[in-house]
Amino acid sequence: MSRTRTLLISRTDHREQASGSRCAWTVSLLSVLVLASPLLAQVSYTFSSGFNGDGFDWPASPTGLLSADAFYTPEGIEFINYTGNNVFFDSQYQVIGNAPGFSGDALWGNPLDLGYGAIDISFYGYGPVQRIAFDFAWSVAGSPWGTPDSVYVHFQDSEGHSTTLLYFLPDTFTGFDGGSAGHLAFSAADLTDDYTGEPFVDIQWMSVDLWPVITDGPSSEYGIDNFVVDGHEAGSGELYPSVYTGSGLANVSGGTLGHSFLRGSGTAFVGIQVTNGTENDTTFSTILEPGGDLDDAGQISHSFIAADQTLYTPSVVSIDRAKPSGTYESQITVVNDLNPFDPDDTVTLAIYLFDPPSLTAPSPVDVTAEEKIQLGNATAPANGYRAAVKVTDRSIIGPFAVAGLMNGAAVKPGETVQAAVTLNRFGQLSGNHDGTFTASLQMTAFMGIYSVEILLAEAEPIPDVSWMLQATLTDTLADSLAYAPGDPLGPGRIGVNSAKSAATIVGGVASANGNVHMALSPVAGDEITGVLGHGVETSFTSTVPVHVVQWTYGDEDLCPAIVEANLRLLFFDADTGTWKPAVHGNSDGGAGAAFHAGSFQAFANSLGGAPLSSVLGAHGVDTVNNHIWAVVDHQGLFGIGEPGRSCTVRADFDRDGDVDEDDLELFTACAAGPAVPVAFDCEDKDLTGDGDADSEDFAVFQRCYSGPDTPADPNCAG
Repeated sequence: MSRTRTLLISRTDHREQASGSRCAWTVSLLSVLVLASPLLAQVSYTFSSGFNGDGFDWPASPTGLLSADAFYTPEGIEFINYTGNNVFFDSQYQVIGNAPGFSGDALWGNPLDLGYGAIDISFYGYGPVQRIAFDFAWSVAGSPWGTPDSVYVHFQDSEGHSTTLLYFLPDTFTGFDGGSAGHLAFSAADLTDDYTGEPFVDIQWMSVDLWPVITDGPSSEYGIDNFVVDGHEAGSGELYPSVYTGSGLANVSGGTLGHSFLRGSGTAFVGIQVTNGTENDTTFSTILEPGGDLDDAGQISHSFIAADQTLYTPSVVSIDRAKPSGTYESQITVVNDLNPFDPDDTVTLAIYLFDPPSLTAPSPVDVTAEEKIQLGNATAPANGYRAAVKVTDRSIIGPFAVAGLMNGAAVKPGETVQAAVTLNRFGQLSGNHDGTFTASLQMTAFMGIYSVEILLAEAEPIPDVSWMLQATLTDTLADSLAYAPGDPLGPGRIGVNSAKSAATIVGGVASANGNVHMALSPVAGDEITGVLGHGVETSFTSTVPVHVVQWTYGDEDLCPAIVEANLRLLFFDADTGTWKPAVHGNSDGGAGAAFHAGSFQAFANSLGGAPLSSVLGAHGVDTVNNHIWAVVDHQGLFGIGEPGRSCTVRADFDRDGDVDEDDLELFTACAAGPAVPVAFDCEDKDLTGDGDADSEDFAVFQRCYSGPDTPADPNCAG
């Protein structure tokens, strides 16, 4: 009993070259049923790209396959270019199209004396080969002896046997100064080792010698077409409709070949591939059977096909793409014209029309409320199909991380895909943070009970989709991190933050078990030279490792006396009661101090893998991102400022050099009355140092008041 199946061909990333990796190629069987005809262990290449060609993409012009480069087919057959020039896989050749057996795309080129003068073909990734056949042609201009009428081919088997044979090219054609061509066929059973006389067990490597047509000036051209591996032996096989399966050719007589198109304007055309698996050259014709859905785009009539050759005719049926989405089918019968004993084969050609994807509009995402990014696609119409989309690239602006909608993720009809968003709080000031997530999309299609991705012809570009992200970060005044030997200390593991300051560790590796604690605290800026606003206390329970402390500040919190580019990470030296550059507290006393303008990440990228211990004392200012950083190996109280300068007017809360109504507004917002402890970030309003902000502090403020744009008296506080 004959059963049918549908073949939908899906291929991905077929342009692997010289990397040793194999191309990925998938044939999806939507109905896993038994064919009346078995799969044939045969591979045939016409050197045409796409699903209407060999089922994958050959290296494309204008570069093709570069000299000394290689290309792996999905079956694992490797084509290696030793010609000293590019090898092309198209129909842009000059003269070999006149040679018998050549039509459409071919492997061709012009060998130069820069290379080894050969095209090598390896079957190590495919497996043992018994038979090889292909059409070959070449032509050279300017040679007094004309174009050679024979070609050397070298062979080697899996046991190390080797031989070199000279093959006569019986055909001539109109070339540059005449051309020679022939259909070459080799069988391992006919080959013996040149030195030992032992028979070949298979063919695992071959090389076509192109030296006779190598040129350094005149034009020359060679070509290979209709390359067949393990075609049928004499007397077996038939002429049949075929498709590539990734492991060879399948006889699809009695089955269905599906091709998917996006609905739209114009006409969708579908062709048929035919393989001559017999020992004889013949001609074949096709017949469009009545009663189908598809239009006749021109049937094949008595077309020549050589033994072991596979040909593809690109358009035998068609359909108006404006029709509703759904399945449209017609049957095609393939006839071997010259062999009445070869049974006719009928195959169903199916065209699946897809509606375009219909995506939901992106909505703003409140990360604080744990809202998620969502992307939905409308369901397919009744009895129809809808295209899907998949993510090809993604980008994030702002301090956010998105888990989901990764590259390759698909949104199929009727699906809504979600992605969780988190705010990276480390090194961020408290308050509102905005950003965007953008996904680049590609139209694709899925079919069948296993939802297999298939090739969607006429697919259209999809605009990028972006979501606005918003989060509110609250204060984290203290944080701890437990660590073990080898654990990283940052980035993204420990940090404290307020509206004016944020500190975190962005580099370093623990050498022992322990814990590190960070706590943000106020620092009086008018009493300690060079310190702005807050300090952070760090403490380690084990030996302090080499690590990187990074500080984030706001531009609005810098007073006029400070030059931003001169900011440094400082530490409080309890022995002297003074603030010093943080790197001076290192075990080397600051001997390794070295300034770097820019971010720590850029500096780390320049190290080439060198450990932090080798750059102890490195420090820098990133004025673009408002970061101060330093490589240190000590703990203690850290702050930021410009050494030798300070913001000396205590009542100048907005640090613009004067004391005016703007400063009064800031004081009033913090004043809570006698014996009421000031809130965090209001400590600088305690002008008398008694822990509250009351009328006594306001009296100090009045003495310092200078008015807008009038410099305040540094000694006004008394």
